[in-house]
Order: sequence, then structure tokens, then C-alpha cells
Amino acid sequence: MTKFSTIAAGALWGLLTASTASAHYVYSILVIDGQQTPDWQYIRQNSNNIQPHKEFLVGPSDDFRCNAGSQGSAPHTDVAVIGPGTRLGFKLWNNGQILHPGPSTIHMSRAPGDVRDYDGSGDWFKVYEDVICGPQHPLQDTDWCSWDQAVVEFTVPHNTPPGQYLVRVEHIALHGAESGDTEFYFTCAQVEVTGDGNGNPGPLVKIPGLYDSNDPALRFFIYGAQEYPYNQVGSHTVWSG
Repeated sequence: MTKFSTIAAGALWGLLTASTASAHYVYSILVIDGQQTPDWQYIRQNSNNIQPHKEFLVGPSDDFRCNAGSQGSAPHTDVAVIGPGTRLGFKLWNNGQILHPGPSTIHMSRAPGDVRDYDGSGDWFKVYEDVICGPQHPLQDTDWCSWDQAVVEFTVPHNTPPGQYLVRVEHIALHGAESGDTEFYFTCAQVEVTGDGNGNPGPLVKIPGLYDSNDPALRFFIYGAQEYPYNQVGSHTVWSG
């Protein structure tokens, strides 16, 4: 069975067995300067298909880095060679769209050697974040920058030091956040950044440890709110290089 047919079967089963599965999604396609690559060519395939991670209150495991089962697919996943300034994007599998309210982030972590062997236990830094783009008052689903979007993308900072990296894309669904039922959708791409960048990325964080389970931005009750009063999730800011 091919990678594509494997996830297709899993996703179809999820659609048939869960009433909410139509709003679930997974990032499987890396987009490099506007050019789409095949599903899972450069992104580590996870084993829980389109289902979200929900370990927020109990404390996430190491699977919170690149998703369940992804380490096993790492040796079979290609490494995309890109330069600083590359426009790098992540597209949802099967023409999916984000239909849960919440922010998106992208983080990078430099591997100590071959990224295909790297488990993501090193330092991570944030390179992208989107939160609110709409007028609010009251807060609506369509006010979130990510709402109804199929692709999230950023520009690799020009001062990014050369090396191999994991690039972790994440969408955080807040429709159940007040009770701690926050949903995380994420995968990791494997890339090699060329060039002679000499920047000092940061602030640095660890995964797990990326978020505090009591962070009000991730426990906010969105329904009936006039606005979302936060402009970032987590205590760390975006590094722009």
C-alpha cells in the first residue's frame, strides 16, 4: 500500500465514524516558492491521520514534536534543499480547509546531523504566527487568519544559519479550549537550508514545553466574545532574522 492510499483509507474511516471528522485535517504537502510537492515527500507522515492531538491538560508526550508515528517515517522522507528567503508553505491533504477557529504557528529546529535521524529534542524557534485578521466585535470564526485556508506559508529568514532542520507547522483549534479540550494539528517537514546565514535564532523553546496548559490564550472561551485579546500563543515571539 502506498503512503497516499494508507492515509486515504485512514481519513475515509475517520469521516465515516466521527461526525466532526469533516473538519479535521493534516498537513501533507510542502510548497516551495509556490510549487507543490507530492504528499509526504518532504513531510514526515504521522500515524493518526487527520485526528488532532489532545494532550494539552495531561501534559504532552514527545509525539507533540512532529506527531504520532512520525519518527518511524523520517528515514523514508526526503529532505528539501532550500535557500534563505525561500517561500515555504504547508498545504492540507486532499484539498482540505481549516474549519476550526484558532491561530497557526510554524517553528524550526536545527538537527545536530542528518535530520532524518533527528527526534526534535533540541531547541526550537518560532518563525511564523497568525492570529486575527478580521474586524471582530463580535468575534466570529471568519475573523481568524487561518479560517477556510488550505495553505499556511512563511519566508525562511535570510539570516537562518545553514544546516538541516525540522520545520513544524501547527494549527490550534480553540472551539473547546475553555475546558482544556484544545486541539492541535501539526506535522514536520525535513529541509536543508543553504547559504551563509549567521543569525542567532530565538527565543528558544523545547517541545514538549512549548505551551503552558494554563495559558489564557489557549484556554479562551471564544463563543460570545467580542474579541480575542491576545496577539500570540506561548510566551515566545517570532524570530524574523
